[in-house]
Amino acid sequence: MEILRQQLFNIIAFVFLGLFVAVWGSVLLRVGFWVPDGRTVAPPLNGALVTAAGVLATSLSSLTASALGFTIAEVRREESGQDTRRPSGPGAPGSSTAINPSDVTARLSGRIIAAIIVYLAVGLAVLLLWLAKGTASTDLIGAFALSLLGWLIGAAGVVFQTEKRNT
Repeated sequence: MEILRQQLFNIIAFVFLGLFVAVWGSVLLRVGFWVPDGRTVAPPLNGALVTAAGVLATSLSSLTASALGFTIAEVRREESGQDTRRPSGPGAPGSSTAINPSDVTARLSGRIIAAIIVYLAVGLAVLLLWLAKGTASTDLIGAFALSLLGWLIGAAGVVFQTEKRNT
């Protein structure tokens, strides 16, 4: 029982990520192997599968983005020596300082890193399928592909910031 207590967060993360991969894997297989039959434009998907896939994709996207954002804010606050009781945000002291990406990644937990990798891997598979299938894919595939692109643009905004130089 003690091992379950110690590993509870890892178990929850594993179940959540496993469910995400299973649901989206099912969607990818159904759409990927679907052959147009002349009667329907895209493969029919069960309403529960569509809902579950949408909720899981949105949740994982939000969770990873917020974890990255909070970690970046924490690193910035510590690097600038900013007190947490002082105002933060655009124009606040330390808000425009560039950060060292290795400081951010060093603070991310293994669960967050795993979630980012899983989200990117599944999202890229969805994007490639959407590009390959075009109109023969579902709206769900297109929505997730566009969501992934938005997530990547946000992440790229952080990644391509000027790194803090050690002078």
